[in-house]
Amino acid sequence: MVVLPEPVRAEARGHPLLAGLHVTDAGWFPHAQGHLVERTTGAATVLVISCMRGRGWVRVGGARVGIAPGDFVWFPAREAHAYGSELDDPWSIAWVHFSGREVGAWRDLLHPGTGVGFAIVQLATDRLDEVGLERVYPELERGYGLRRQVAAAARLRSAFVAAAELRLGSAETRPAQERVAASIEVLHEEWSRAHRLDELATGAGLSVAHYSELFRQRTGFSPIDYLIRLRVRRACALLDGTASSVSEIARRVGYEDPYYFARVFRRVMGMSPRAYRAVPKG
Repeated sequence: MVVLPEPVRAEARGHPLLAGLHVTDAGWFPHAQGHLVERTTGAATVLVISCMRGRGWVRVGGARVGIAPGDFVWFPAREAHAYGSELDDPWSIAWVHFSGREVGAWRDLLHPGTGVGFAIVQLATDRLDEVGLERVYPELERGYGLRRQVAAAARLRSAFVAAAELRLGSAETRPAQERVAASIEVLHEEWSRAHRLDELATGAGLSVAHYSELFRQRTGFSPIDYLIRLRVRRACALLDGTASSVSEIARRVGYEDPYYFARVFRRVMGMSPRAYRAVPKG
């Protein structure tokens, strides 16, 4: 593990590349037999733990909860907690302490709508290597210089993005989330053809309202807005990479009416297709 000295932390808090998010401690504990931590007043910074293998437990507010592979645990700063490895199946964990102005926003991305406190986020266990929280520690193990600290923060941000993508939700909603994810793949493969919201929801076995809510949680957009953005993104590539007319590009991305296409394009990109084409790029 690596613990940054306080003078290094103090300097990071004032640096423009680290004030948003900076790592203060990080580690990787494989097969952590006998691992036990108890903090009666909590830690000075936020802590996240990613359980990769084995089992352990956490205790916050008097409640003891078992931890298994795929659990991504968020401990807020200055809140009493304890955690440890199970004796018969010791956990392997990556962990990171961090601080900065972005903390609350990352917490909301990982576990939206639940405040800023303790949380356990369950991730898809077959893709845990994509999270990569264990890749934060080696950056700081190489030194405390600015580049290494910036690299550690970048690794942590990447881990948060991957964890948010792999978040499963409750056992009851996982099958529904998987069907929504499958419908998103359909949109990516068949973005040029017409799609109706009720047909997408029926294909996922959900009501329109439930489907739309799960879709928005996963992508940040409603299903139709997401499809529009897929089409506009393809239209941008055609405007940049071909000499085709705007009318032809409109048809190629699924719009028979070029004027309607131009209005949609302007709404997404903030300018007309012709104006976008005229902007120097590259």
